[in-house]
Amino acid sequence: MKVAKSTVIAALVGVPIIAVGSLYLVKFLTNLPAKASVKELLSAGIELCEKEQYAEGRAKLEECYQKASDEELRNQALLHLSRCYTAQQDAEKAVESWNKVLANAAMTDRHSEAHYSLGLLLSAGDQQESRRGEMKQHYEKAVASGGETRYADLAEVALARMMVQEGNLRGAEEALDRVRARGKDYPSLKAAIFELNMKMLFSPIITKVPASDYYVVKEGDSLDRISKTLGTTTELLQESNGITDPRRLQIGKRIKVVTDKFRVEVLKSKKILRLLSGDVVLNEYPVGTGKFSSTPTGKFRISDRVKEPTWFKDGRVIPYGDPQNILGTRWMALKSTDEQKELTGYGIHGTDDDSSIGKESSQGCIRLLNRDVEELFKILPVGTEVVIQD
Repeated sequence: MKVAKSTVIAALVGVPIIAVGSLYLVKFLTNLPAKASVKELLSAGIELCEKEQYAEGRAKLEECYQKASDEELRNQALLHLSRCYTAQQDAEKAVESWNKVLANAAMTDRHSEAHYSLGLLLSAGDQQESRRGEMKQHYEKAVASGGETRYADLAEVALARMMVQEGNLRGAEEALDRVRARGKDYPSLKAAIFELNMKMLFSPIITKVPASDYYVVKEGDSLDRISKTLGTTTELLQESNGITDPRRLQIGKRIKVVTDKFRVEVLKSKKILRLLSGDVVLNEYPVGTGKFSSTPTGKFRISDRVKEPTWFKDGRVIPYGDPQNILGTRWMALKSTDEQKELTGYGIHGTDDDSSIGKESSQGCIRLLNRDVEELFKILPVGTEVVIQD
């Protein structure tokens, strides 16, 4: 039987093609378990890091990064390794890893996160002040490369906080307003807004919230007289206007005065005291409340303000500075505005026992850290409304 020459040639050519194809098929099938194993390492590493089991998660991600031949898997391992090193505060490894992300053209969508994280790592270092310029550059690049993403927002908040530290309060206000206008709600945004609110309140800048205006000093004026007439405190007038000697008020001098009335809300269940102007929360402070929910609820007003208070307990007089005096550095007495409740002896005060904040530990009063009660003392005049809620 004769076989066509063309058929023989086709058969001869087909043999190596089939052989090569078979080799590729074998290689592909052999690589499937390896690829599955790498994927398992990646998934396990991510899951462990999300559970804050960083050491175990890091080991699996590092193994995945070394073994992965697939570029996408390798890049995912690199991203999560960078996050893991950052969470562990392993600055050296984190910086090296995030720089690999920045050098990777296939990971441009992660550059904003990388720049933000590098800025954050610099802010936590011992040389923070000397590397401030470098930190600022990373945050600016995070904003520029991130659009309206989460890390661009967080970087803008970080830049705003740097502006606050530098005294550029208006610049910080504009930056925070941009993030807030996008409807974002980050813990760092809230903290930055509160920080800015306090800085602006104690500065000569005229604010809309709380409303403030200028007052021209007249003959016979004193800070005490102005504060009582306008319903503010001498401490706030003095600090917001940089007055070093209140006895030397210059007639005709223009000073800033807050014209809004402040009010306070205490949320017992959350262990938080809120400082408000109208419906705007200007700041929040952690507090301690009474044991066994003994802090009374209702509406009150501040009836007295005392620096370095004496504590009167069971007929004893315990002076300020005595270790047994639990009132801290400031006391603001509360008087009920409900005629049905005649409550006395309750107030807002400081404490030297920082561990009692956030707990039910007092005898019924509202406790704050000394630094927080001192700040509030400067702001709140006698007559300020205080509402205590469960």
